[in-house]
Amino acid sequence: MGSKFVDALKCFIRYPADTTRLMLGAYEPETIELIKKEFPEVEVEGLGFYFGALLALIFLLFTVIAYIMWILYSIGMIG
Repeated sequence: MGSKFVDALKCFIRYPADTTRLMLGAYEPETIELIKKEFPEVEVEGLGFYFGALLALIFLLFTVIAYIMWILYSIGMIG
């Protein structure tokens, strides 16, 4: 999964508008051909899944950071 995840992330960074259109369900032939030409190993149907997994990881990271900051604030180390 790591390799597919990284490839999908590279695809999103390089073509953010096209991959967003694909994730929203607009399967235009020229967009699919562009993605397949530049990133042949990326599954076009799986881009939404991998981007959703990335957003979930980012949300989890921010939640952990907020919890650690709350603990540090409550014991008086910050603030």
